[in-house]
Amino acid sequence: MKRTFLAILLSATLGVVSQGVATEYFVDSHAGDDSASGTSPESAWETLDRVNQADFEPGDVIRFRRDGIWRGKLRCKSGAEGNPIVYTDYRTGKEYYPPRILNSVDLTGGAKWTRIGDENSNLWATREGSWRDLGATSDYVRGFASGRWHVYTEEDAKASCREETFADLDGAEGYRIECAEPGSEATYLQWTTQGFQVKDGGYVALRFKARASAPVTIDSGVSLMMTGKPWSSYGETLELPGEISTEWGEYTVVFRPAKDASDGRITFFLGGKLPQGGTFDFVPLETHEYEDISLGLHSDVGNLVLTEPSPMGPSRGIMALFEYRPKKFFASTSDRMEYAGFKRWSRDELKEYLDFWYDNKERRVYMVSAENPGKLFVSIEAPLRDHCCVCPGHDVIIENITFSHTGAHGVSLPNPKRITIRNCSFDWIGGGDLYGQGGEGRRVRFGNGVEFWEGGQDCVVEKCRFSRIYDVALTAQGPEKDVAKNLIMRDNLIYRCEQAFEIWFTHPETVVEGVVFEHNLCVDTGRDWSHYQRPNKIATPILGYGLDAKTVDITIRKNVFYDTQQFFIKCWHNRIADYHIDDNVYWVDETKPHESGDKYFCYDAANGKEPMTFDEFRAATGHDKNSRWIKPEFKDYGNDVFTLKNQEELDAGPRVEHWGRLW
Repeated sequence: MKRTFLAILLSATLGVVSQGVATEYFVDSHAGDDSASGTSPESAWETLDRVNQADFEPGDVIRFRRDGIWRGKLRCKSGAEGNPIVYTDYRTGKEYYPPRILNSVDLTGGAKWTRIGDENSNLWATREGSWRDLGATSDYVRGFASGRWHVYTEEDAKASCREETFADLDGAEGYRIECAEPGSEATYLQWTTQGFQVKDGGYVALRFKARASAPVTIDSGVSLMMTGKPWSSYGETLELPGEISTEWGEYTVVFRPAKDASDGRITFFLGGKLPQGGTFDFVPLETHEYEDISLGLHSDVGNLVLTEPSPMGPSRGIMALFEYRPKKFFASTSDRMEYAGFKRWSRDELKEYLDFWYDNKERRVYMVSAENPGKLFVSIEAPLRDHCCVCPGHDVIIENITFSHTGAHGVSLPNPKRITIRNCSFDWIGGGDLYGQGGEGRRVRFGNGVEFWEGGQDCVVEKCRFSRIYDVALTAQGPEKDVAKNLIMRDNLIYRCEQAFEIWFTHPETVVEGVVFEHNLCVDTGRDWSHYQRPNKIATPILGYGLDAKTVDITIRKNVFYDTQQFFIKCWHNRIADYHIDDNVYWVDETKPHESGDKYFCYDAANGKEPMTFDEFRAATGHDKNSRWIKPEFKDYGNDVFTLKNQEELDAGPRVEHWGRLW
């Protein structure tokens, strides 16, 4: 391990940051003002947008006021080696709860819902979304997608385009696409423009007139992206034109840019959509800025988190009880009861109470309820398919912040270097539509607590709390040639998630070295909302998919694994011999149902389809020679206080005294 990494680990543990001339910034969701300087609690900023737009220097500290709530996405900036940028908390008085970042829409209130059908109908929907056209407000907006358009084909698609003056459109200048072969895949025929400026934030509308020789439906496959490899996304596509008829019509595509870049590209993936021998006429118009005046349901809704009053009366308590019921999962707190809605993929599938469906064309949520949901529940949160935090760079510390209520990831780390995440909480994570096909194509949901994507080097996730996560709390993964080196995940509490730790890398030249999962406490894997709803139930603390890397060095040690619905280890690769697994504690609660039967310890797909018991796993792999079966004793399991009373006996688990409150 490099000396620089050891120095960072030491400074992170002691809470010491090496700074030169650094500035502290303050953010207050209650009393902040984005026009203020942000450099004191009295002149704090208010919003995440203001934080994301700021240019920070190495050593700067961004402090979010405790008890504050922000909606949206935090985008972290990079520091310098040995001098990270720090995102953390502050208090001015008696504030108690850590700052909380949600990527969800508040659907509370009867005015946000309307009954669909007659007075006896139990189907409700959020009110329809709409946009306000602000016009061409700036040079940036006018220049967006203002370049020449061209057609690109590959494989079995054949098409050409030419510039055209359309006399029947008052001499408007545009383009005509002639399609000889539509192609078998959407990517094989592309209509694209590129090389324009993209700015983070706001909504930009590409306006155009079009017609086709036969009706063409464009309700998917339009992307705002990077001009060249790796063609990364530069934002979301929120509105699509739908059917383009044989007569001239005016259409709009609305984008929400999420990057600052000078190499923007818009691509219509038209493969398989244009008819063979058909034509498509396209006249670009001036782009406009749009304002979202809808409820904000601009991307897939991964879940509905519904809260109703508790008969125990109001208080400010923490999560106190978790119960299993045959058809619904819910968590109760001393002042509320929280339910997960059941995501369906079409309106026709809405049958039972709390079933919901997100209509990606109308940007509305439909839900089954006997009464107006906005009045029935104390609160309704709709987690969107977007991350709470994206940290794509290097030299960052994120601490003392809660990330919750998102349909995607809590923190996304694309190819990170020297990132530390500590003392953070992750709750109600995931459930969004991975491929964005609205149920009409691949029906895959996703969402992780912290995801290392495309490798990562010299990073730590420690003393964090993960709960109610659709997929996995901690994962390192990627399909490209990556380096995953010195990724340390330690002293975390992971409970009622579908999985705790996952790893997969499929490129044969990837290097996996020094990946360590140690001193973590994993409780009740697969015993929450996602397990009941997902079609591919994979309840296991340790999960491995394809691992075709050149080198593999993974250590799993000194963890406590308390119960699981299915297995403790499940993998689909043949690299288990390259793991180092030992000194762990396992325990199964025999009073609870277990879906995997008696042989619940390991499912190793590479070595046969039969699950293995603990003894069979040890004999087959040589792992866990010093691991033990001991029952963990918790301070107050029923009230989700997982402090270990017998940690000395276990000689494993997180080395912290008390977990405290979830937020």
